[in-house]
Amino acid sequence: MAATEPVTPNAARPRPHWVTRLLGKYIVWDPTTLLVPARPDIGRPAEQLVYSERRHLVALLADAWPELFAATVGPLLLVELTEGDTQVLLGVLVFVLQLRLLWKIVEWAIARIMITDKRVIEFGGFLRRNGGSMPLGKLTDLSYHQSFAGLLLDYGMVRIESAGQDQALSRIRFLRHPVAFQQELVARAVK
Repeated sequence: MAATEPVTPNAARPRPHWVTRLLGKYIVWDPTTLLVPARPDIGRPAEQLVYSERRHLVALLADAWPELFAATVGPLLLVELTEGDTQVLLGVLVFVLQLRLLWKIVEWAIARIMITDKRVIEFGGFLRRNGGSMPLGKLTDLSYHQSFAGLLLDYGMVRIESAGQDQALSRIRFLRHPVAFQQELVARAVK
């Protein structure tokens, strides 16, 4: 009997080639592709990813609570209704709200806030992209705020002030582990 290699439970399965080819320009599969590559011909080193985080689950709940409510209560109402036209109309409405909830979940899962050795980057979007970045050299002040719920669930808001007037990353709300994010950002900005 031939020995088989052990299968690790956390091993990432490769995506099929057709998925990457069709959806590759709409979804950022690997956030490191957004970093500046090395250019040895001009002596520029590659940008290194230092810290990466996504928004807390509370951000999803705060944004999608109407859809979540409709997605859970709507099917219960569908069971209780006996009239055909009202049931069909409510069924279509519940289906649309469930699709909207799925869209918000996917967008929340894709969005990232990253710190590199040169800048802070925020990006996200599904079937569209949005993002912003700020060089660490422009960082002048950094503060964070955690409410009582934020202390219990470990999320908060980080406020970044810079030398410029209005930056894309002035406030990052519902950030997971805001103290660790602030410490990493300060450590990088001081260097």
